[in-house]
Amino acid sequence: MATHSLSTAACLIIGDEVLNGKIRDANSYTFAKYCFEIGLDLKRVEVISDEEHEIVEAAQRMAENYDFVVTSGGIGPTHDDITYQSIAKAFNLPLALHEETVKRMKRLGSRRIDPNDQEAVKARMRMATLPKGNTTTETDIIYSLENSWVPVVCVASKIYILPGIPQLFNGLLFGLRSHILPRIPTSQRKHRLLVATRKAESEMASFLTKLQERVNDKDIKIGSYPHMSAGINTVSIVGKEEYLDYMKGLVKETEQALEGKEVSVEEEAKLSLR
Repeated sequence: MATHSLSTAACLIIGDEVLNGKIRDANSYTFAKYCFEIGLDLKRVEVISDEEHEIVEAAQRMAENYDFVVTSGGIGPTHDDITYQSIAKAFNLPLALHEETVKRMKRLGSRRIDPNDQEAVKARMRMATLPKGNTTTETDIIYSLENSWVPVVCVASKIYILPGIPQLFNGLLFGLRSHILPRIPTSQRKHRLLVATRKAESEMASFLTKLQERVNDKDIKIGSYPHMSAGINTVSIVGKEEYLDYMKGLVKETEQALEGKEVSVEEEAKLSLR
């Protein structure tokens, strides 16, 4: 089981149906919020096709560059579901039927198939045929959602393979918290403070540029986001726990300079609904 500390993250969305516009990706947004809440710095999100060489290259590169990589999609029973085999290939691992997953599938699976239908049985077993660790690369099979048979397969202590169905993705991802949180230093947790103003972005630009330059050494990020229908812009101040008091001072300074008012995350969300 992986024990190294986590700082950076990446998300790999796999599926032709996202690239051709058939479905809208929601999982990268969920993952971005998840990373912010638990203190991981999300560095990259990619969407790639259901092609083996694309998955192999992306998995190898992301495992090299980031601490915690989540993949979404491509683990179903059909011909274009090739994530398991592609990631196994990326790390020179064999595929093997995982008996515990088969048992859970039979016990917890909501859809029953005719056991005499060999083609259907074979297709279903593809979803339980997982990368198997060897002497150089470990794998970990995690059942992070109690009422689901679907595993999260962790490869090389870095790649976490999840399904693309948003409901399952969300449940399994949040179920991983108990595995992930102990590996994230509390000092990495971040806060987002917001100031709402009726100043136009062009009027704020000079102040925000100078403010960002002042806080670069503290890795504080300053951003501005328009809510056009409400006629309001919000300034976002994001930084680590250790600088929270300092950031609260920046909020006061921003309120004064931009004739604004601090708002909560929930209040800002309502601005976008106007």
